[in-house]
Amino acid sequence: MIDKKNAWRFIDTGIHDGFMNMAIEEAMLEVHILGRTPPTLRVYRWNPPALSIGYLQRIEDDIDCKKCSGLGIDVVRRLTGGRGVLHSDEMTYSVVASGRYGLPEAVLESYRLLNEGLIAAYKILGLDVSLVSSERGLSSAACFAAAATADLTYKGRKIAGSAQFRRGKALLQHGSLPVSLDAELCHAVIKYPEADIRKKALSVFRKKATDIKTALGKRVGWQELADALFEGFQHSLGIELYRDSLTSEEIELSHRLAEEKYRTAAWNDFGVYNAE
Repeated sequence: MIDKKNAWRFIDTGIHDGFMNMAIEEAMLEVHILGRTPPTLRVYRWNPPALSIGYLQRIEDDIDCKKCSGLGIDVVRRLTGGRGVLHSDEMTYSVVASGRYGLPEAVLESYRLLNEGLIAAYKILGLDVSLVSSERGLSSAACFAAAATADLTYKGRKIAGSAQFRRGKALLQHGSLPVSLDAELCHAVIKYPEADIRKKALSVFRKKATDIKTALGKRVGWQELADALFEGFQHSLGIELYRDSLTSEEIELSHRLAEEKYRTAAWNDFGVYNAE
């Protein structure tokens, strides 16, 4: 039997809208900071599709909110930085952990460690991916237009992107693992000053980004992908994972954060939230 005091939780929270997904992330982080939960690897999906924007991103400059609304795409601001990511046909992972469990305090070292779990998961699926060494690609409001240091590539094309947020010695790292990418839709919701610039950005995107289905030549099931992440993280990080669910405290806090923060215009338009 696994000793849960020395193990990490693995939680599949299933499908939620973008507001609840981001609220769960923060709730997990806050409860972990209080010392009430161990490190956690979470996997989840999105319905309806959502465009998550970086914490410092200016929504009025970058995002066509009217187009998002017409297409039924939610827009939600993340705790992490970076640019817009369209979450549709993908599995998203997140890790909540802290230094008291041996996680490196240096940002790049922690990225490298946690990405080892992703690399191992992709290998289980049959894909040899690697960390990129430098940022490249056309500047764009869309995250998958370029690969940065925290991201993974397959044959030179970005296949997974991650971002990190730290509060004290605790961190939240999450990332997008697209099963398939809709390049045109990704760029339809991004503002560009001219049609030619959009066309060029779309062309670069198609050359620089890929997804699991394209790389493998077949579709991967959700359970197969979740199981690969479970095994990949467990073996590469030398940890024991046990399947669990959110605590009642995490559930209560996530519902409160969803309503009071992540569904509000103050947060999504301006990044403003005044916790009482």
